[in-house]
Amino acid sequence: MEYTKEFKERDELLGQLADRGLAVPDPTVALNFLTRVGYFRSGAYRYVFRQLLPPEKIDARLHQYRSDDYIAGASIEHVLKLEAFDFKLARVCQEGLLDFEVRLRAAMAHTLAAKNVAAHADKKFLDAHSCDQLSGDQTLGKHTKFDAWTTTWRDAVRSGAEDEDFIKHHLLKYPHQDVPIWAVTEVLSFGNLPYLFELMQTPDAREVARMFGFAHPSRFGAMLRMMVDFRNACAHGSRLFNRAFKRSVALGQHDTDGDLLAHLVGADFTNTPKPRQRLYIYAAVLAFMLRSHSSGSNWHLTFKTQIKKLDIKLQAPNGSELLSPNVSMGFPAGWLDLDLWKSAS
Repeated sequence: MEYTKEFKERDELLGQLADRGLAVPDPTVALNFLTRVGYFRSGAYRYVFRQLLPPEKIDARLHQYRSDDYIAGASIEHVLKLEAFDFKLARVCQEGLLDFEVRLRAAMAHTLAAKNVAAHADKKFLDAHSCDQLSGDQTLGKHTKFDAWTTTWRDAVRSGAEDEDFIKHHLLKYPHQDVPIWAVTEVLSFGNLPYLFELMQTPDAREVARMFGFAHPSRFGAMLRMMVDFRNACAHGSRLFNRAFKRSVALGQHDTDGDLLAHLVGADFTNTPKPRQRLYIYAAVLAFMLRSHSSGSNWHLTFKTQIKKLDIKLQAPNGSELLSPNVSMGFPAGWLDLDLWKSAS
């Protein structure tokens, strides 16, 4: 199929939206919006205001479920309000994720340093079975996970030496000794921390997991990868509203301490499609881990406050609520009454 869409200036695009039924009360404000976020990105927020196609016209293969025309009452002002809400929501989530990242670095560094200051560099302080497994990185050939990890942390140290004085100091003063773990964890990217965690010996990994309320290292390791995806979405300006993350989160009855996440066990905690890939379950796990840490956290209250600001009063053609946390982001009915989102006693 040949791509036939042609370039249009912003005022032409705005006129096209108006022709399709999207009210534009103030063209100047609307043009400023399209200039700031771009027409294509604005489409992610306009999408929910478009009419659903009748069943016989839906093309699931091409993911075509909505008409180009907008529902009655839809306005560009609704789109602006939704984008502003989502932008602030990403900043709130990023704040919580940064807090978690700092705590995770400290927990892993402390646990490994108690065994050896360079435990990351010696297989005898890590899990031998995990270290000897073949790496999934095809560019390394038949290298082990420990080989891949060694390349990763050495690259991080080499890069860190260009910007960080504490790395330069060590390399100059102790040229024949590996950089200690507490320095390595500071220059590793957040995305590389799960690789180190998965190479830790089970007792050490369990110790870190329990700092964040998880009973089993394997389940906590899965949560780390989920948090990396979550952080990347926030940091790169991706949409959180109505988003389905690529990783599906599953929690068992005995995976965590206490019952703050008990409502997520099972598949019926929300009516939103793909419930285990939506914002709610990601944010709930983050809130739980921060609250479980010995330092405590009030991030869950900040998150709750932001979610309550989603207040766009517009009905779908069938009379149902068009936009709400329950409909679009996997929130359970009555989530505000759950202990997870209340002030710690």
